[in-house]
Amino acid sequence: MKKVNLFVFFVVLFSCACTGQVHRFYYELTYKPSTKNKTFKKDLFYLDSLEKRSVFMRKEKCESDSLLAAQVYLPVLSLETMNFKVVKDLETPSVTVKDDLFIGTISYKEPVDIQWKLSSEKRIIGTLQTQKAETDYGGRHWIAWFTQEIPVFDGPYIFMGLPGLIVELSDTNDEYQWKFIGSKKNVRDKLFTESIMDETVMSKEAYIKNKTNFIKDPLPILMQSMSDISKNEEIMSKMNQQAESIKKYYRDHDNTIEK
Repeated sequence: MKKVNLFVFFVVLFSCACTGQVHRFYYELTYKPSTKNKTFKKDLFYLDSLEKRSVFMRKEKCESDSLLAAQVYLPVLSLETMNFKVVKDLETPSVTVKDDLFIGTISYKEPVDIQWKLSSEKRIIGTLQTQKAETDYGGRHWIAWFTQEIPVFDGPYIFMGLPGLIVELSDTNDEYQWKFIGSKKNVRDKLFTESIMDETVMSKEAYIKNKTNFIKDPLPILMQSMSDISKNEEIMSKMNQQAESIKKYYRDHDNTIEK
């Protein structure tokens, strides 16, 4: 993976790249998962770009989905607030957000109309000349630094539409900060847009309602994975314990990207 001090070399490579090849942009996220303390975590995300479409997701989810797609192993229960996948159509523009809830995936699609306010303020990040832009989304005010030296009108999460790649993106409370740290070309020949588990498509309002209900009481979802025969007293006790663990996890990870 190329580092920040190799940005100029990357730009040359990018300008020579052929269509039909997925380019992967690496973003490091530093974020504050809880409103109850000042602890920060870090995660690595992939932005896979092909022509006018892209997929954004966490490194571990990408690797897990790839193994599941190859039927290397069966799905395992995972407690993560970052198990989403964002599929973008930059031409429409629109996003499809897919989120794993243990035994299935819920998703919604919506048009994206991000109202960017461009600033004349500029600064050098690494070796790239960047320009400042601001917007409001998901209950937060965001500041982006983008570069026209990399002609990809995309960035982390659902953000897109600036005249160049977003190099840094953070909310004004500094609770979420993405930084572009490198890139790699020809990682695959097509985008991995599919869901591994059964997917239920719904409106964003229904998505939020289903996710909220799961966080409040995950037991009904967990029970759907069990047959009537397996619902004995011992199994039910373990399921209740797991449900309580899930509720505690989400209480401790309540500082979501969108408020």
